[in-house]
Formats: sequence, structure tokens, C-alpha cells
Amino acid sequence: VMRLSAQADYAVRAVFELARHEPGAVLHTGDIAAAQRIPGARLAKVIHDLARADLVRTQRGPQGGVMLARPAGEISVRDVYEAVEGPILLCRCRQRVEPCTDDGCDTHDFWYGVETLLTEELQTTTFAALARAR
Repeated sequence: VMRLSAQADYAVRAVFELARHEPGAVLHTGDIAAAQRIPGARLAKVIHDLARADLVRTQRGPQGGVMLARPAGEISVRDVYEAVEGPILLCRCRQRVEPCTDDGCDTHDFWYGVETLLTEELQTTTFAALARAR
């Protein structure tokens, strides 16, 4: 079963929640968790990964919380996915350093094509577009 991981799902939902608000809005993690039904402990890890990738910023203190590090129109779903999961690699041959010699290479062109379509769609879909579509 090919499935989106919980971490990637939570990351996309967290950034979506931030994108739904006015630019520069600072949201408490508890509000993000409640609005998107994300367990608080899992959200903390996701926010850490997103901050490390410079997609969100965090502020401490009573007025603290989380905000987008750049406009929602400049953050793609691919950016968020790869911040928590790493590069999208459906083609096993690309995961190797040495030339591929196993039977899986017979389907290389197919998997590379699927990977290309997927990454292009995720790259061209921004959170501003997702927020508008809602």
C-alpha cells in the first residue's frame, strides 16, 4: 500500500492551517493542533522539522507561536513533504550510487515518469492555492 506518512500529513495540515490566516499571523501550536486534529506531541516534531527547513518560524513567550517563514504562495507541498520525509524517490535505481543491475531496472522509465509527475504536481501546488481552494 502506497500511503502518505502521518508526519507528512501533519506537516501539510499544519502549514495549511497557517496559510489560511492572514500573512504574518502567529498561531499557538495548541490552536493548530485543535483546528487540524493533530496530536500535540507529533505537531511539536513536525514544527521542528519545518523550522529547520526554514518554512516556519517559532516565537517564544506569551505572544509566541508559529508563523510561516515566507508567503504561502512561495511554499509548495513538495517543500513541506520533503522537510519531514526527505526527497521523493519512487525509482529505486536513483537511490543507488553504483549502476543498477537488478531486475527492478526493467521498470526504471515507468517509475521515473511517475516520480516526475508526482514531484512536479507537488512543486507547483502552493499553500496559497490550497487555502484559496478551501
